[in-house]
Amino acid sequence: MGGAGAEAWIAGGLCVQDDSAVALDIEIRNGCIAALHPPGAPCPPGLQAVDARRRLVVPGLVNAHVHSPDSLIRGSAPELPLELWSLHSAAGRVERTVEETILAVRLTAAELLRAGVTSVVDHIRFDPALRPDLLDAVARAWRDTGMRVVIAPVLADRPPAETLPLIDEDFCPSGRPPSGYGRGAMLHWREQIALVEEFAARWHEIDGRIQVAAAPSGPQRCTDDLLRAAGDLSMRRGLLLHMHVLETRAQRAMAFQLYGRGMIAHLADLGLLTPRTHLVHAIWLEDGDLDIIARSGASVVHNPVSNAKLGSGFCAVPEMVARGIRVALGTDSACCNDSGDLLETAKWTALLHNFNERDPARWIGPHRAFGMATRQGADVLGLAGRAGRIEPGLEADLALFPLDHPAFAPLIDPVRQLVLSAGRVAPEAVFVQGRAVVQNGRCTQIDEATMMQEAQVAAERRLGANAATYAAASDLVEPIRRMYARLESSEGA
Repeated sequence: MGGAGAEAWIAGGLCVQDDSAVALDIEIRNGCIAALHPPGAPCPPGLQAVDARRRLVVPGLVNAHVHSPDSLIRGSAPELPLELWSLHSAAGRVERTVEETILAVRLTAAELLRAGVTSVVDHIRFDPALRPDLLDAVARAWRDTGMRVVIAPVLADRPPAETLPLIDEDFCPSGRPPSGYGRGAMLHWREQIALVEEFAARWHEIDGRIQVAAAPSGPQRCTDDLLRAAGDLSMRRGLLLHMHVLETRAQRAMAFQLYGRGMIAHLADLGLLTPRTHLVHAIWLEDGDLDIIARSGASVVHNPVSNAKLGSGFCAVPEMVARGIRVALGTDSACCNDSGDLLETAKWTALLHNFNERDPARWIGPHRAFGMATRQGADVLGLAGRAGRIEPGLEADLALFPLDHPAFAPLIDPVRQLVLSAGRVAPEAVFVQGRAVVQNGRCTQIDEATMMQEAQVAAERRLGANAATYAAASDLVEPIRRMYARLESSEGA
C-alpha cells in the first residue's frame, strides 16, 4: 500500500458512513477530506495515490480512556477487585523517569494505532506527584507519534489510603496498626491546578492534535476545593473535565461517608456536570442519577472489559442511551484490560448488556457500539465537526482494514462484521490529518523493534526498584478484604 501525506487520493475503498458502506474515492487536501468521489476517477496531479481496493475505510477510532504509564506494567497485576488491583498498579508506577514515561506513551500509541485508533484520552498519573518534566515528556511523546490526544493529568489531594471506606476494625484483627502506605502528604490543590494550567498554556491545541483536560482522579480522591478548582479551570480554559466516577461499590460507600448522599448529586451541586464533563465508568449510580446526567449534558465513558476483569459491575448503557446521554468507549489501563483493541471493547459493548435488557430493541448492538467508538467518541472529545465521520470538511482521520480476510467473507454487513467478526484483524493503514501514521500494518513514527526491547529492560528494572513499595502496599490487602466483607454484609442486612 502506498504512502500518503496531508495531500492524498484514497481510491476504491468501501467507506463506512454512519451505518452504511459505499465505494468512494477520498480526496484529501491540507489534512482534510476535501471531497468524496464515485470510484474510478484518475488521481489529480499533486496528490499521493493510495490504492484502497478491497479495503474497508472507517473513521479513525476514538479511545476515550487509557492510562499510558500502565503499559510498562502490563501483566504485573493479578485479577482482583479494583481496590486490591490498585495496590499492584500504583506500586508499579512509583518514581518513573522521563525515559520510562516516554517509552510508556510509545507503547500505548503503537498498540492503539495498530488497532485503528486515531484519538485517545490519556488519563496520565504520576506517583507520588505531578511533575512538569514528566508532563512535557508525555506531550512531546504523543506529538511525535502523530496521534490525536487529550492529555488529562490526574489530580488528587486525599492520600490514597484515606479514599477508601476503611475503619479501625478493618485493621485490628491483624494485630497491627493501620498501614502507613498511601498516607503521605499530597501536593496542595492550588499547586496542582497551577501545574495543569501552566501545562495547558504550553500544549493545549498544539498542532490541532493535542488537548489538555482537567482530570480529577475521582471525587472521593479530591477535596471539594480541588474539585471546584478543576471545574473552574475547565470553564475558564475550555478544557474537558475527565474523571473516574462510581466505578465500585466501595466508591459509592465513600461518597455517602464524605457527602452524606450520592456522588452524582454532589458533583451536580458543585457545578461540575456540564457538556465538557466525562464520567468514566459510572456504574454504582443512585436512583435519579441518570436524569441528572442527562439534563447536564455530561457524557459517560464506558469501559466494559476492565469493568469485567475487576468485577466492578454493569454500567447501565441501554438506560443511558434511552435518555440521550452520550456514551464513548475506553479500553482503560493496559494492566486492567490487557488490550488496547477498541473494536474488542465495541464488541463487548454490543453484546454484554443483552444479559440485563429483556427488550431486544434496547440492545446496543454492533452498529450503535461502532458509533460510540467513532462519531460519538469524537463528539465527547470535543471533535464534532472535525473527526469521527467520513465527510467533506472533516479532518482525514481514517483506518483501512483488509477485506481479504475470512471475517469479511461473505461480505453482508461491513459494520456488523467489523465489530463482531473481525477480532484481531489489524488495519493496513491509518491516517491522522491525512498523514500516514501506520503503513503496511506498522507504525511510521515509532521504531517498534527498539521500543519493545527497551520496554522489557525498563519494566524489569522498575519492578525490581519498586520492590519495597510493593511490599508496603501489601499491608493493606487484608484490611481491604475485611472492608469488602463489611460492605457486602451491611448491604445484605
